[in-house]
Amino acid sequence: MFGKNISEKEKTILAAFSVVAYAAAVLLYFLPADVPYKISFPTVVISAVSLRILPWQMSFALIAAALGDIRGAAGSFMGQIEFFAVAHLFLIMFFVHRWFHDRTAFARAGGHHPETKPARIIVLAAIVVGILAFAMIRIVSDAPAGVVRGCVALYAVIICMMFFCALVQRSRVYAAAAFLFVFSDAVIGWNAFIEPVPGEKYLIMVPYYSAQLMFFLRAAHFSAAGLFRRRGC
Repeated sequence: MFGKNISEKEKTILAAFSVVAYAAAVLLYFLPADVPYKISFPTVVISAVSLRILPWQMSFALIAAALGDIRGAAGSFMGQIEFFAVAHLFLIMFFVHRWFHDRTAFARAGGHHPETKPARIIVLAAIVVGILAFAMIRIVSDAPAGVVRGCVALYAVIICMMFFCALVQRSRVYAAAAFLFVFSDAVIGWNAFIEPVPGEKYLIMVPYYSAQLMFFLRAAHFSAAGLFRRRGC
C-alpha cells in the first residue's frame, strides 16, 4: 500500500490500466449522457489505484479531490471548496517532503538544487503572489460577502501555496499540472462570480482532468516508453 512492497512491473501495469480507465471516464463525462456523478468518475478511478502505487500524501490528495468532485456534483459549492482545499494541503505536504528529501540526497552527493538559489525562489514567489493578488482583487472580491467570500479567499491562498511548492520542484510536469489546476479554478471563480465564460465546461474540465492525470503519472514515475520496453516492443 502507498507504493510500498510493490514491484515496478505491477506499478507500471496498474498505472497503464488507470490511464485507460481514466480516459474512458473523461470521455463519458463529455458525452451527452445523463449519468449521476459522472464528473467524479475519473478522479475516483485514479484515487482508488493510488492507494496501491502512490505515496500517501499524493494518494490522499487525489481522494480528497474525488470527494470534492462528488460534493460538487451533489450541488454543494462549499463542500467542494473544503475538499479541494484539503487536497491542496496534501499536495503541499507531498511537495515539501519531496523537496527536502531530494535536497538531502543531493547534499550527500556534493551537489545542489537550482531551486535553492534565492534569486529563483524570489522570482517564483513574486509570480505566485501576483497571481494571488489578481485573484483577490478580480475574483474573490466579487464573491458573496461573508462565509463564502472568506472560504474562497482562504482557498485562493492555499492553491497558490500549492502552486509555489510545485514550481520549486525539479519537475516541469508538476509545475504544469499545478498551473492547469490554478487556471481551471480561476475560470470557475470568474464564471461563478463575475460573468459567464464561453465554453466554461471545456475550459474548466480539460485543464482539471489533465492536471490530475499528470500528478498521478508523475508521482507514479510512469513512462509509456518504459512499459513498451518491459513488454519487449
